[in-house]
Amino acid sequence: MGIPEPAISADEMRAWAALFETSNIVQYAADRNLRDSVGLTLAQFEILLRIGEAGTDGRRMTDIADALTVSRSGLTYQVGQLEKKGLVMRGPAPDDDRSVIAQVTPAGLDLLRAGIPGYVTLVREMLFDRLSHTDLMTVTEILDDVRRQLKDQPKRSTFRRGRRTGEVAAGADVPAEPAGSAPE
Repeated sequence: MGIPEPAISADEMRAWAALFETSNIVQYAADRNLRDSVGLTLAQFEILLRIGEAGTDGRRMTDIADALTVSRSGLTYQVGQLEKKGLVMRGPAPDDDRSVIAQVTPAGLDLLRAGIPGYVTLVREMLFDRLSHTDLMTVTEILDDVRRQLKDQPKRSTFRRGRRTGEVAAGADVPAEPAGSAPE
């Protein structure tokens, strides 16, 4: 039995494959680079970067999850790993004890300073140097528009899944994660 015929055109499939494969290639290379240079995964580095961008005030965990489109539980786990390494610290928000603020530590800032140059160079060489400025702006405008439309949908950080079946937890009034979503 062969694979089912796609319900999209050949041009759509080609566009999807180009976007998906390019993203995977660059992400894999960035992940390897960061593991080797600073001992963090790409996901951990991106989280640390988002926390570091907030300065000394830190950033709410839910805001980080929404910005990076990761689940709250996945973010909590990754921030816990960063906290064990002494790169971040967590505490209650000053205006809401139910919210948690993550703040970068001096060691976390040092790690960002060490990791950013290689990360930027890799992304530049693998992606930006291969596009003209016009193509870069065209791709950016198209993906910004798609991203804005997608952000109108429920945030991934609100998804709750059952432990064994992957179904939405009992009593939850949020949609299940899309098929093919990988857990954090």
